[in-house]
Amino acid sequence: MISPHPVDIRFSDIDAFGHVHNAAYFQYFESARLYYFSQLLGDDWDWNRTGIMLVENYAQYLKPLLLNDRAKISLHVTKIGNKSFSLEYQLSVNDKIHCMGKSKLVCFDHLRKASITLPEKFKRTLEDLK
Repeated sequence: MISPHPVDIRFSDIDAFGHVHNAAYFQYFESARLYYFSQLLGDDWDWNRTGIMLVENYAQYLKPLLLNDRAKISLHVTKIGNKSFSLEYQLSVNDKIHCMGKSKLVCFDHLRKASITLPEKFKRTLEDLK
């Protein structure tokens, strides 16, 4: 089990109303993905040949997130296909959910610029996140 990813809220993430701007949440989701994949696949994974490409992103904002909040994101896999997979995120502060999100990603060879079938090791890794 991987512990939730801590969110680094920056002053530049705050909008004129004093809470985190909606676009910053997608950066937090991206950071959580990198954190989880690094934990599961290690730092030597070849992201150029067996990388991912984001094709859908969604967020549902439930409560404002403030500069000094100690937020964290948990992530799990909801669907694994032949070439794509779907993730869900929960961003929480003190065990209260402030934002939920979803994304769909496609396995992608960035050198050939083409989608690829999920490599077996990657697929097993995704199964660990269900």
